[in-house]
Amino acid sequence: MTKLLLWGAGGHAKVVLDCAGAMRTFQNIAFIDDAAMDEFCGHPVLGTRALLAAALRQGYSEILVSIGDNSIRAACFALALEHGLVGATVIHPSATISPSASIAPGTVIMPGAIVNAGARIGCNCIVNTAAIIEHDCVIGDHVHISPGVALGGGVRIGALAHLGLGAIALPGATIGERAIVGAGSVVLKSVAPTTTVVGVPARVLAPVYC
Repeated sequence: MTKLLLWGAGGHAKVVLDCAGAMRTFQNIAFIDDAAMDEFCGHPVLGTRALLAAALRQGYSEILVSIGDNSIRAACFALALEHGLVGATVIHPSATISPSASIAPGTVIMPGAIVNAGARIGCNCIVNTAAIIEHDCVIGDHVHISPGVALGGGVRIGALAHLGLGAIALPGATIGERAIVGAGSVVLKSVAPTTTVVGVPARVLAPVYC
């Protein structure tokens, strides 16, 4: 059994902690966070990011960044790897993962999620509660897939994209890097990189001028 370090002690971290605990494969779980605190949900907070090297010396060799924001999570994950830590893969026991799917290090799969045959999920991703990733989907690094999202077969999602609660992407759709798909939106074909889309069908969110 290994020791697990979670970076980030906020709301999202509570769910990540539950997932990690349910696996029953980690000897100890501790946190680091830039806010000053001694413990979080009954687990020790070792300190701030300045304690990364010290945590490694204490045997916390695996890390998972428990922060929802994609850009922040990506930066923290990169820094952790620079310090010699290894990304953990945390999968809740109630999730269903095809034997032919692949999940890169640093990714968390939440309760009730389904990852079907041939799907590939990048590093440092969040596949949230009850999300469905159908066959042959390809998901880039640092992507956040919110609860209840459904991806049809062969969907491709670029790095750092965010799909909101209950969003749907039809089979073969493409969602570009850093794109945002609003809650409940339905992507029929494609979303350009760095674009925010909302609605059914999903359309580019018009700018608001003050």
